[in-house]
Amino acid sequence: MADNTGDIERLLETKKCQGGDLSHANLSNFDLSGADLSGANLYCTNLSGANLSGANLSGADLSYANLVKADLTRANIRGADAKGINLFDANLNGTNLSGTDLTFAMLVNAVLSEASLRAVKLVGANLIGAKLNSANLSSADLGGANLSTANLVAAKLLSTDLSEAKLVRADLSDANLVGANLTDANLSNANLLNTNMTSALLIGTYLIGANLIGTQLDNTKLDGAIGLTTDGQLVVS
Repeated sequence: MADNTGDIERLLETKKCQGGDLSHANLSNFDLSGADLSGANLYCTNLSGANLSGANLSGADLSYANLVKADLTRANIRGADAKGINLFDANLNGTNLSGTDLTFAMLVNAVLSEASLRAVKLVGANLIGAKLNSANLSSADLGGANLSTANLVAAKLLSTDLSEAKLVRADLSDANLVGANLTDANLSNANLLNTNMTSALLIGTYLIGANLIGTQLDNTKLDGAIGLTTDGQLVVS
């Protein structure tokens, strides 16, 4: 393993380490608010409990990093490689994650309210109980992701891929899913009150127990959808 002591010291002294090597470093609970870590190598770095609010992590390698309970409020993580990152119980309120690769990321109970997740890759990610209210997930890839019990109230999910995703008991009230792909997704007992699903794909989608009162389904493809209830009646196609 390369000696990255110099880069670590530079970060702690100046809060700047653009393009530096911080891989495998232990930065748990450090105050790195406003730090410039753009393009830095943070592979497998321990940042659990760290304060990274307002930090610039754009283009950084955060793959398999530990950010459990970290504060990333209003941080810029745009275009980062964050495959396998652990963001359990982390605060990403208002954070910019656009274009970030979060494949198989752990985001259980993470706060992502009003965050920008446009065109992110969250394939197979675990977002159970995550707070994504008013977040922008348009054009994102959440194929096979687990969003059970997640809060997606008023979220933007235009043209988002949610095929085979789990959204059991998720709250999608007032969300915008125009053109979204929910093929073979599980939305059992989900709250879809006043959700806009115009032109969405709900082919083979599991909807038993879902609340579809006020849901817009214009031009929506429902072939093989199970449990569609718009007037209190169970429909199995």
